Amino acid sequence: MKVVVCGWVAGFPTAGFLWHPVSFALGFRDLGHEVYFLDDSGDDPYCWDPVTGDVDPSGRAGSRFLARELADLGLAGSWVYRHIPTGRHDGMTADQTATVLAEADVLVDVSMTTQMRPEYLQVPVRIGIDTDPVFTQVRIARGDAGLHPDSFTRLFTFGRPPLPAARHEWLPTRQPVPLDRWPVLPPAAEGAPFTSVTTWQAYPPVVFDDVEYGAKDVSLRAVLDLPALSRAPLRLAMGGGTGHQKGAELMRRHGWAVADPTPVTISTAAYRSWVAGSAGEIGVAKHGYVSARSGWFSERTCTYLASGRPAVVQDTGWTDWLPSGSGLLSYRTVQEAAAAIDAVLDDPVPHAAAARRIVEDHFAATAVCADLLTRS
Repeated sequence: MKVVVCGWVAGFPTAGFLWHPVSFALGFRDLGHEVYFLDDSGDDPYCWDPVTGDVDPSGRAGSRFLARELADLGLAGSWVYRHIPTGRHDGMTADQTATVLAEADVLVDVSMTTQMRPEYLQVPVRIGIDTDPVFTQVRIARGDAGLHPDSFTRLFTFGRPPLPAARHEWLPTRQPVPLDRWPVLPPAAEGAPFTSVTTWQAYPPVVFDDVEYGAKDVSLRAVLDLPALSRAPLRLAMGGGTGHQKGAELMRRHGWAVADPTPVTISTAAYRSWVAGSAGEIGVAKHGYVSARSGWFSERTCTYLASGRPAVVQDTGWTDWLPSGSGLLSYRTVQEAAAAIDAVLDDPVPHAAAARRIVEDHFAATAVCADLLTRS
């Protein structure tokens, strides 16, 4: 079977944006399918160069990132970046891309960021995966022109229905983790911090039926005092979005260490090094995920867990379908977060082993991707 996985990476070429969609590509490949990765710039592309810090309308910095990272994953001849305004194709040629699309059996649009062009719509099975539950459904209900759910033959979500504003059938799924690409790392040094990679406010709150669904700034404010309550140092790589500089200063005043996320995510190797230097993750979710009890669970947290790093994660409702208490610990209050961190520090080895088992049992890429095909 030929599978085309679509994702938006070249516009913001960082490890976080890469591993979101490429994990699906590797999962389908490990199942034995012929897999291709497609990144469509959109008609009016936004592209950023993390090396220079400049906007890069050409997307060439993103193409270089894709070429390097995908070659390391064995996908060197199986990807394309389509720069729509110029017609440029990086990676596969235009003719090669047309042939792949004409012969493809399945197209998987991760995060539903790809404009569904006629050549994509000809693929018989088209799977849309919502990775931003609540916000995606509200955007669709409000007529967001960038989302076309009716272009897909099956819709999946990282949330757990029913979701606010849902007008379509959404089937629950989860982030696939290619286990061989995220091996268990050696134990962190004594005194290592709990860390995460995050934004302050990726976008403003949205309102639906008089209910406001906010971003991570709301959740971060709720745990401002965590450094004073926990024995572990706490460090965030935080940037992007609205007001992150003021947010970072607020966090620092309350004892958090806050780093520039660009060096942390500029490559898979850099991101893996960040995780390796962590005692575990302190995970904070968007307020909208929490207030709607959406069940969302972070793909970033999965990489910590797979690496043998326990995670203390805000409860969005994921505790309804994942185990909590060993390796993965939930919290709803700042006091519960502090107690969970201290529990990991008191018994790190069993928690590290349990963290890896959770990924093996619930997020293995081949199992997740096989389930997508079965239900499509």
